[in-house]
Amino acid sequence: MTRVTLTVAGLAALAVMMVVPAAADSTWGVVDMARVGADYKGMRDLNDQFQQFQIEQEKKLELRHKTRLLLDEERQEFLDLSQVAAPTEARVQRLQELENLSDERERRRFELRKQEERTEAEEAELKELDELYDKRMEEIAALQADVQQSRLAKYEELSKLVTESVSKAVKAVAEQRKLTIVVRKETVLFGGVDITDDVLAELNAEPIASS
Repeated sequence: MTRVTLTVAGLAALAVMMVVPAAADSTWGVVDMARVGADYKGMRDLNDQFQQFQIEQEKKLELRHKTRLLLDEERQEFLDLSQVAAPTEARVQRLQELENLSDERERRRFELRKQEERTEAEEAELKELDELYDKRMEEIAALQADVQQSRLAKYEELSKLVTESVSKAVKAVAEQRKLTIVVRKETVLFGGVDITDDVLAELNAEPIASS
Protein backbone atom coordinates (compact mmCIF):
# COMPACT_ATOMS: atom_id res chain seq x y z
CA MET A 1 0.00 0.00 0.00
CA THR A 2 1.42 3.40 -1.01
CA ARG A 3 1.81 5.75 1.92
CA VAL A 4 0.53 9.32 1.76
CA THR A 5 2.21 12.44 3.12
CA LEU A 6 0.48 15.59 4.35
CA THR A 7 1.21 18.70 2.28
CA VAL A 8 0.21 22.34 2.22
CA ALA A 9 -0.67 22.23 -1.47
CA GLY A 10 -4.39 22.30 -0.89
CA LEU A 11 -4.69 25.02 1.72
CA ALA A 12 -7.83 26.64 0.36
CA ALA A 13 -8.12 28.85 3.44
CA LEU A 14 -5.31 31.05 2.12
CA ALA A 15 -6.92 31.50 -0.85
CA VAL A 16 -6.93 34.51 -2.85
CA MET A 17 -5.29 32.79 -5.83
CA MET A 18 -4.31 35.75 -8.00
CA VAL A 19 -1.17 37.42 -9.32
CA VAL A 20 -0.08 40.63 -7.59
CA PRO A 21 0.28 43.39 -10.21
CA ALA A 22 3.51 45.30 -10.68
CA ALA A 23 2.03 48.27 -8.91
CA ALA A 24 1.33 46.28 -5.75
CA ASP A 25 2.00 48.21 -2.56
CA SER A 26 2.73 47.29 1.05
CA THR A 27 -0.87 46.29 1.73
CA TRP A 28 -0.26 43.01 -0.12
CA GLY A 29 1.39 40.07 1.63
CA VAL A 30 2.86 36.85 0.24
CA VAL A 31 3.60 33.53 1.92
CA ASP A 32 6.06 30.92 0.66
CA MET A 33 4.00 27.75 1.20
CA ALA A 34 6.92 25.48 0.30
CA ARG A 35 8.86 26.91 3.24
CA VAL A 36 5.85 26.64 5.51
CA GLY A 37 5.53 22.97 4.59
CA ALA A 38 9.23 22.37 5.25
CA ASP A 39 9.70 24.45 8.41
CA TYR A 40 6.38 24.20 10.24
CA LYS A 41 7.22 21.96 13.20
CA GLY A 42 3.59 21.15 13.94
CA MET A 43 3.09 19.86 10.42
CA ARG A 44 6.16 17.65 10.70
CA ASP A 45 4.78 16.25 13.96
CA LEU A 46 1.42 15.52 12.35
CA ASN A 47 3.15 13.90 9.40
CA ASP A 48 5.04 11.63 11.78
CA GLN A 49 1.73 10.80 13.45
CA PHE A 50 0.11 10.08 10.09
CA GLN A 51 3.00 7.88 8.93
CA GLN A 52 2.77 5.86 12.16
CA PHE A 53 -0.98 5.52 11.65
CA GLN A 54 -0.42 4.16 8.14
CA ILE A 55 2.19 1.69 9.41
CA GLU A 56 -0.27 0.40 12.02
CA GLN A 57 -2.97 0.00 9.37
CA GLU A 58 -0.57 -1.89 7.10
CA LYS A 59 0.34 -4.16 10.01
CA LYS A 60 -3.32 -5.07 10.47
CA LEU A 61 -3.52 -6.23 6.87
CA GLU A 62 -0.22 -8.06 7.10
CA LEU A 63 -1.37 -9.99 10.16
CA ARG A 64 -4.60 -10.98 8.44
CA HIS A 65 -2.68 -12.27 5.43
CA LYS A 66 -0.28 -14.21 7.63
CA THR A 67 -3.15 -15.94 9.41
CA ARG A 68 -5.59 -16.41 6.56
CA LEU A 69 -5.72 -20.18 6.87
CA LEU A 70 -6.08 -20.31 10.62
CA LEU A 71 -9.40 -21.31 12.11
CA ASP A 72 -11.36 -18.61 13.90
CA GLU A 73 -10.15 -19.49 17.38
CA GLU A 74 -6.55 -19.89 16.17
CA ARG A 75 -6.58 -16.56 14.41
CA GLN A 76 -8.06 -14.81 17.44
CA GLU A 77 -5.31 -16.31 19.58
CA PHE A 78 -2.72 -15.03 17.10
CA LEU A 79 -4.19 -11.52 17.07
CA ASP A 80 -4.39 -11.42 20.88
CA LEU A 81 -0.77 -12.55 21.26
CA SER A 82 0.47 -10.13 18.61
CA GLN A 83 -0.97 -7.17 20.55
CA VAL A 84 1.04 -7.90 23.69
CA ALA A 85 3.54 -5.06 24.15
CA ALA A 86 6.35 -7.20 25.60
CA PRO A 87 5.63 -10.84 24.69
CA THR A 88 7.43 -13.62 26.52
CA GLU A 89 9.57 -16.15 24.67
CA ALA A 90 6.74 -18.68 24.97
CA ARG A 91 4.28 -16.24 23.36
CA VAL A 92 6.69 -15.48 20.54
CA GLN A 93 7.11 -19.21 19.97
CA ARG A 94 3.35 -19.71 19.91
CA LEU A 95 2.95 -16.90 17.38
CA GLN A 96 5.48 -18.60 15.14
CA GLU A 97 3.72 -21.95 15.54
CA LEU A 98 0.40 -20.43 14.48
CA GLU A 99 1.98 -18.66 11.52
CA ASN A 100 3.65 -21.91 10.48
CA LEU A 101 0.31 -23.70 10.77
CA SER A 102 -1.30 -21.25 8.35
CA ASP A 103 1.65 -21.67 5.96
CA GLU A 104 1.37 -25.45 6.14
CA ARG A 105 -2.31 -25.30 5.22
CA GLU A 106 -1.45 -22.97 2.33
CA ARG A 107 1.07 -25.49 1.03
CA ARG A 108 -1.34 -28.37 1.53
CA ARG A 109 -4.09 -26.53 -0.38
CA PHE A 110 -1.69 -25.82 -3.23
CA GLU A 111 -0.55 -29.46 -3.37
CA LEU A 112 -4.10 -30.80 -3.39
CA ARG A 113 -5.13 -28.42 -6.17
CA LYS A 114 -2.19 -29.60 -8.28
CA GLN A 115 -3.18 -33.24 -8.02
CA GLU A 116 -5.03 -34.56 -11.07
CA GLU A 117 -6.71 -37.25 -8.99
CA ARG A 118 -7.80 -37.00 -5.38
CA THR A 119 -9.33 -39.43 -2.94
CA GLU A 120 -12.70 -38.70 -1.38
CA ALA A 121 -10.94 -37.66 1.83
CA GLU A 122 -8.61 -35.35 -0.10
CA GLU A 123 -11.58 -33.79 -1.93
CA ALA A 124 -13.23 -33.10 1.42
CA GLU A 125 -9.99 -31.65 2.80
CA LEU A 126 -9.53 -29.40 -0.23
CA LYS A 127 -13.13 -28.24 -0.06
CA GLU A 128 -12.67 -27.28 3.58
CA LEU A 129 -9.43 -25.41 2.85
CA ASP A 130 -10.96 -23.62 -0.15
CA GLU A 131 -13.95 -22.51 1.89
CA LEU A 132 -11.69 -21.20 4.64
CA TYR A 133 -9.50 -19.41 2.10
CA ASP A 134 -12.49 -17.78 0.37
CA LYS A 135 -13.91 -16.66 3.69
CA ARG A 136 -10.63 -15.12 4.76
CA MET A 137 -10.10 -13.33 1.46
CA GLU A 138 -13.56 -11.75 1.78
CA GLU A 139 -12.62 -10.58 5.26
CA ILE A 140 -9.29 -9.21 4.03
CA ALA A 141 -11.03 -7.33 1.20
CA ALA A 142 -13.44 -5.79 3.71
CA LEU A 143 -10.54 -4.86 6.00
CA GLN A 144 -8.68 -3.36 3.05
CA ALA A 145 -11.65 -1.12 2.29
CA ASP A 146 -11.93 -0.16 5.97
CA VAL A 147 -8.21 0.66 6.11
CA GLN A 148 -8.47 2.87 3.04
CA GLN A 149 -11.45 4.70 4.51
CA SER A 150 -9.71 5.12 7.87
CA ARG A 151 -6.61 6.47 6.19
CA LEU A 152 -8.65 8.97 4.17
CA ALA A 153 -10.51 10.11 7.29
CA LYS A 154 -7.25 10.52 9.22
CA TYR A 155 -5.68 12.43 6.34
CA GLU A 156 -8.65 14.79 6.16
CA GLU A 157 -8.63 15.26 9.94
CA LEU A 158 -4.93 16.16 10.10
CA SER A 159 -5.03 18.24 6.91
CA LYS A 160 -7.85 20.28 8.42
CA LEU A 161 -5.73 20.93 11.52
CA VAL A 162 -2.85 22.13 9.34
CA THR A 163 -5.10 24.30 7.19
CA GLU A 164 -6.78 25.92 10.20
CA SER A 165 -3.47 26.56 11.96
CA VAL A 166 -1.80 28.10 8.90
CA SER A 167 -4.86 30.21 8.11
CA LYS A 168 -5.02 31.46 11.69
CA ALA A 169 -1.31 32.37 11.68
CA VAL A 170 -1.56 34.18 8.32
CA LYS A 171 -4.55 36.20 9.51
CA ALA A 172 -2.79 37.12 12.76
CA VAL A 173 0.34 38.32 10.94
CA ALA A 174 -1.73 40.15 8.33
CA GLU A 175 -3.53 42.06 11.08
CA GLN A 176 -0.25 42.90 12.82
CA ARG A 177 1.30 44.12 9.55
CA LYS A 178 -1.93 45.84 8.45
CA LEU A 179 -2.13 43.86 5.20
CA THR A 180 -5.40 43.73 3.32
CA ILE A 181 -4.66 40.70 1.12
CA VAL A 182 -2.31 37.72 1.43
CA VAL A 183 -1.56 35.31 -1.43
CA ARG A 184 0.76 32.42 -2.09
CA LYS A 185 4.24 33.57 -3.07
CA GLU A 186 4.35 31.05 -5.92
CA THR A 187 1.48 32.87 -7.64
CA VAL A 188 3.31 36.21 -7.62
CA LEU A 189 5.76 37.41 -10.30
CA PHE A 190 7.11 40.14 -8.02
CA GLY A 191 5.94 42.57 -5.39
CA GLY A 192 4.16 42.13 -2.10
CA VAL A 193 5.47 41.89 1.47
CA ASP A 194 6.95 38.47 2.26
CA ILE A 195 5.56 37.48 5.64
CA THR A 196 6.71 33.86 5.59
CA ASP A 197 9.14 34.25 8.51
CA ASP A 198 6.48 35.91 10.65
CA VAL A 199 3.93 33.23 9.78
CA LEU A 200 6.38 30.46 10.70
CA ALA A 201 7.22 32.22 13.98
CA GLU A 202 3.51 32.43 14.77
CA LEU A 203 2.95 28.77 13.85
CA ASN A 204 5.92 27.43 15.78
CA ALA A 205 5.15 29.47 18.87
CA GLU A 206 2.60 26.95 20.07
CA PRO A 207 2.11 23.20 19.43
CA ILE A 208 -0.59 22.18 17.01
CA ALA A 209 -3.52 20.41 18.68
CA SER A 210 -4.20 16.86 17.49
CA SER A 211 -6.55 14.08 18.56
